[in-house]
Amino acid sequence: MMGKARYVAAAACAALLAAGAGACGTSVSVVTEGAAQGPTIAIGVAADQPGLGYLHGGEYSGFDIDVAKYVAKTLGYAEKQIVFKQLSPAMRASALTDGTVDMVVDSFSMDGTHDGEADVAGPYLTVREALLIRSDSASEITGTDSLSDKTVCAVAGSAADDNIRNRTKNTRTTVAERDTYPQCMTALMIGEADAVAADDAISAGLASNNTGDHLKIVDVPDTTWSYGIAVKSGQDELVGQIDAALRAMVKDGSWQKAAADMGKSIGYTPDASMNPPKATAKAPSSGASAARKSNGGARA
Repeated sequence: MMGKARYVAAAACAALLAAGAGACGTSVSVVTEGAAQGPTIAIGVAADQPGLGYLHGGEYSGFDIDVAKYVAKTLGYAEKQIVFKQLSPAMRASALTDGTVDMVVDSFSMDGTHDGEADVAGPYLTVREALLIRSDSASEITGTDSLSDKTVCAVAGSAADDNIRNRTKNTRTTVAERDTYPQCMTALMIGEADAVAADDAISAGLASNNTGDHLKIVDVPDTTWSYGIAVKSGQDELVGQIDAALRAMVKDGSWQKAAADMGKSIGYTPDASMNPPKATAKAPSSGASAARKSNGGARA
């Protein structure tokens, strides 16, 4: 079935090129029946991170979603050609390698080790390590050095999961993994966990969505990491194009608008000393330039 679908998509792409239209990428995803037709770009996103990647009422919203839409548009895709696919952090690398998605825009740490499974463009946001705790624990938990004999919930595959394990490996801290942030929030609220390991952006969104008066964010000021956009390994030309799109987003003010919208949504303002970060400049090869001229700039 997938082979037939990809054949249909390829035929549609060829027809569009013959007509002089853009938005035919090198990697074409096929949407489900009743959704947008023709060449599409599949983007892996979060659905459980208010303010960043959040699914509510059938619509995705948040800073990561705004970044994804801007990059896709710059690559030549109309918004109706974007297919968002919900991923958990543990699924992101495999979804890229097996072609389920063309890119991941989901608080993906470009500072981590990706074992050759992904190339990462960016950064597009730099955040600080944080712990989300119950307010009644504020006197006990003041940072990562006060977690002995405590249980910390971390989402499997997240940057915070790796980081909290490294920080507490020689202590009596228990790191309890869950698949999603809502599962960690449940563990925190019912007392199965004493803290949730995240960053300050994710923590702000979770607090705003879960009766924030009963929660407190504990910043860990000496540790930061940066979000990047991940693509399947070996796509240097695409990485360069995404980097160019991110630089354009900052230059034309769209990044700043998206950050302001995030502030209104969850009360989080990116640290101005680190943001907006500068995406790495990568010059595409002459072959990539020729390809963009022939397909109207769409790459995926």
